[in-house]
Amino acid sequence: MQVVKETLSPCQVSLQISVEPEKVALAVDKAYREFSKYISVPGFRKGHAPLAFVKQRVPQEQLRERTVELLTEPAFREAVEKEEIVPFAAPELSLVSLETVPGELKFEFKALVPLAPVVELGEYKGLTVDRERYEITDEAVSQRIEQIRDRAAEYPVVSDRASQDGDILVTDLGITPEGDSEPASPKPTVIYLGDAGNVPGLDAQLLGLSPGDEKSFRLQYPDDFDNAEIAGKVAGFYVKVNELHTKLVPELDDEFAKKFGDFDTMEAFKASIKSDLEAQMTSMADNLVQTKLVDQVAENSVVNFPDVIVQQEFESEVGELIEDLKRRKLEVEDYLTQIGKTQEEFVSERKAQAEQRVKRGLVLGEIALKEEIKVDDADVDAEVAERAAKNRTSPEAMRAYLDANKQTDGLARGVLTKKILRFLTSAAIITDKVLSTDDEPVAAPKATKKAAAAATKTGEGADEAEKPKRTRKKKQDEPTPSEEPAA
Repeated sequence: MQVVKETLSPCQVSLQISVEPEKVALAVDKAYREFSKYISVPGFRKGHAPLAFVKQRVPQEQLRERTVELLTEPAFREAVEKEEIVPFAAPELSLVSLETVPGELKFEFKALVPLAPVVELGEYKGLTVDRERYEITDEAVSQRIEQIRDRAAEYPVVSDRASQDGDILVTDLGITPEGDSEPASPKPTVIYLGDAGNVPGLDAQLLGLSPGDEKSFRLQYPDDFDNAEIAGKVAGFYVKVNELHTKLVPELDDEFAKKFGDFDTMEAFKASIKSDLEAQMTSMADNLVQTKLVDQVAENSVVNFPDVIVQQEFESEVGELIEDLKRRKLEVEDYLTQIGKTQEEFVSERKAQAEQRVKRGLVLGEIALKEEIKVDDADVDAEVAERAAKNRTSPEAMRAYLDANKQTDGLARGVLTKKILRFLTSAAIITDKVLSTDDEPVAAPKATKKAAAAATKTGEGADEAEKPKRTRKKKQDEPTPSEEPAA
């Protein structure tokens, strides 16, 4: 067998493999004998006809396909052994030539072989980074309490007046875009008067309506509306009001505070809220520091890896997204419309993110090797105990749950990632920087530890799937009075 090797990149080689005619002859003969078991020849039982008769009846394309199947795997295995190559993943194969005619027997194919990633680790100790966090102000505490108050609101039915700003209408709503030949069938829809996501002019049309009222009108959608198919278009609206609800929020007093924990006064409740916000801000700042450090290491390093790793990471993430959309009964096309991206833009963006995650994971893995950072049973036990405490259960029950859901290996990888990030942080020069509310917002990192989990298994920890925007917003955590809003 002849093999011509060409190095295409540090992580990919090309092998042009030519198989000896004798082996091609044996493969062709074997393929014919396999077909003889199924080919019908008049006057003979299947599998007992002379091979010469069988050969006349075997389709040549099927013969060629089976011959390639019989020759490729053993030839590739022999070639990589000869060239002392360790493939990182399955090769990409392509046929160069195949002749099955006696006297002209020939089989030649090309294999693009991905090799293991190669990391030349750059500087990773003594890196400088700012730990940026906002000072938690009284205004921030008040905003959080207002959110809690808003979630505790009640929505009683109103029957003695017409609708006002801030009310909730339970309706049958039909929207027919201009140009549609048939009016849209009304669907149960909850409308929040005063919601910023409502179509301009909608609130004005619905103010003053009472249960049982019906109204038809026309409105124009904004040019920048989430749904590109109706953005800028005029549509006919039909609304029938079924129920009218008002929103009642509780008073901010000591009784309110007692409902949300062991607090005797509102002042104690506010102090607890401030403490929680400070803890969240510290955690976010620490995560952002880790992200910055990992990105610095990645920029300082030379990282080569085969494209197949990024493709697997991308496909894994997209697969999870599609499953999530199915659970929410959303089509991919609708999702892309709602996030305002074309398929090409989405693929390009997500592949770039996958590539960055892979690069981060590989440099972290290299740090673990160089610094001999490992995970032992005690580390895993401590993590299990911590999770058990958070979930108010026993370590034994938590471990049983992890084992049953095949999450134990993932937990160990997560522990290793934590140890690597702790090492990287301890070896850095970190300057605390407190920001005021006038400063530019600090971008919260997307699951630093998830992105870094590829240190032990490439492809672990994709970012959470981006949630589609609603074309008509629903206030978060706000209970609906009756019907669910139409999707």
